[in-house]
Amino acid sequence: MRVGEALGKKIAVISALGGQGSTLSAAYLSKAAADLGHAAAAVDLCGFGGTLAHMLGVGEQINMHIGDAASGACELEEALTDCGENLRILPASAFSETPLPPYSVEARRVVEELSRQGDVVADLPSGTVPDCGAVNCFDVMVICSRADKLSLQYAAALRRLLGRAREQAACGCEFRLLLTDFSPETMRSGGAVYAGSIDECIDAVGARLLGVLPHDLSAMEAVLSGQPPDTGSPLMRYARDAARRIFGETVPLDEKMTLRTILRK
Repeated sequence: MRVGEALGKKIAVISALGGQGSTLSAAYLSKAAADLGHAAAAVDLCGFGGTLAHMLGVGEQINMHIGDAASGACELEEALTDCGENLRILPASAFSETPLPPYSVEARRVVEELSRQGDVVADLPSGTVPDCGAVNCFDVMVICSRADKLSLQYAAALRRLLGRAREQAACGCEFRLLLTDFSPETMRSGGAVYAGSIDECIDAVGARLLGVLPHDLSAMEAVLSGQPPDTGSPLMRYARDAARRIFGETVPLDEKMTLRTILRK
């Protein structure tokens, strides 16, 4: 965490549907934050095994999990696993006898405690948020969506639900859109299935654009095989740009990645 900051940034990564790349995005955003010099903690609140830990390359090293820390079975520090310089992970507890619900008061307390040590990137379950407490817990909620019209439609529904929760909580949580698994070849051949421009994606969801993450098969193969994120991959380069925007930097969007540019070709 930067000198002089009382609390780190609390970032939630979520999607309306499964398969939108939210866990992969959480892995890369947390690694990008660490690469930028931030003390960061990745928190797996999906409640489905050790997926995020696996994508960060430490799946085989996990002994304790968030449920252990929340219940007092171990200290929080004991449940954290190093994922390289500046980055640690607090894994999910789905395969334990007492899994921790992702939106429980205990989970929120853990996020708050970790934010006193640095920035937090939490991977949330796909679908709806059950109450306003989850929104109140985070500074930024990153809504991940592919650029096809169906995914954007569901992302928009999630954005509306989050907006109502924010109003109820009277908090300042910010919503940002992250377009994932973007492929120029798919966009050119997708026809009416896909949005026609970046502006259409933004308008459809109703959230400011955080960035566009490209389809990167080699990076995906690496994390799915239990290797840490490839710091030199195109996916990491765009993830770093997104992380910089989260932390307040002005980073222009790469015109090569905009849907309008691709579809003009």
